[in-house]
Amino acid sequence: MAFQEDDPCLVSQPLEISSIVQGLLNQRVLVRLDIPGKTVSIISTLLDVDPKTNTMILDNASEDQINTQLLRAPAVRLQGTLDRVMIEFSGPLSPAMHGGKPALSMAWPAQLRRIQRREFFRVDIPASNPAYCLIESNALPSGSARFRIADISAGGLQLVDHDKLLVDIPVGTIFEECTLELPDADELDVGLRVLRSTHLTQDNGKPQHQVACRYFNLPDSRQITIQQYIGTLERAVLARRWGME
Repeated sequence: MAFQEDDPCLVSQPLEISSIVQGLLNQRVLVRLDIPGKTVSIISTLLDVDPKTNTMILDNASEDQINTQLLRAPAVRLQGTLDRVMIEFSGPLSPAMHGGKPALSMAWPAQLRRIQRREFFRVDIPASNPAYCLIESNALPSGSARFRIADISAGGLQLVDHDKLLVDIPVGTIFEECTLELPDADELDVGLRVLRSTHLTQDNGKPQHQVACRYFNLPDSRQITIQQYIGTLERAVLARRWGME
């Protein structure tokens, strides 16, 4: 993932990069590792950093298949939120050991993006306990459709469009009548603005269409409910990692 040199969010000073990476470690920030253009992603944490060798050690996935895909990828994207600022950089991963357990190693980034905006990183929603979004709109063939939510953040969500009902929906389209069906929470009426469409390749090689949306005119009370749900997902990830479940 190449960055534009005139990008105002670009950080290339070694001391500033060192401070940011150290902050991700010290604050035990949850980071998302994914392969751009693929549906492969995990939530991880930095376990250690070594400025002398310019390497970072990251927690690996519990599934060997996912670790293999991450290690084979030419570049893996890392995203995390440090002090409400999105940090993003990418690079290849290598196998490593930490405390006698398998881990992942990534080279120290020469550049990263520091995106100053109030938007948390995305959290994947497990298929074992899915969440859905019902959209009612004349733009849909039958007037309404229910989509599985792939991931969610405090700023928006990403919908899985299995039947390609949203392929021709223009960016910027606003769906005012949407209902979020989140597990163990009341249904939430929200508005969504379409940000982008993405064609991904699943692990089985089949294509998948996903649509990223931002909340539109979301009341504070409903945003709090969404943030509480995200917190529940994050705690579940940590519980599984630390053997508390």
